[in-house]
Amino acid sequence: MAKSIPSSGAGAVRIILKNKDTFHFDLREKKEDNGKQSYLFDVYYENTAGTLNVLMDNGEPVIAALNLSLGKVITLSNDTNLKKLCNYVVDKVNA
Repeated sequence: MAKSIPSSGAGAVRIILKNKDTFHFDLREKKEDNGKQSYLFDVYYENTAGTLNVLMDNGEPVIAALNLSLGKVITLSNDTNLKKLCNYVVDKVNA
């Protein structure tokens, strides 16, 4: 059993990255405009669910927000690991 995300949401992205087999996501929407791709995913991990919004430009996430049902919103500016999670999810969808 994978480690649950604490109710504070602290370390959520790091926990998800360490337990990718427990992390699931479904692509809800994909759009492309001027060479930039935007994605909206429904995400699920053990004790929480939420959404992941990503804007990719030249293969790099430039804007991203992970909104968890715990009331925590994680962005690129407050968690550097979110970039790794975005790349992982987008690569899986485009594989």
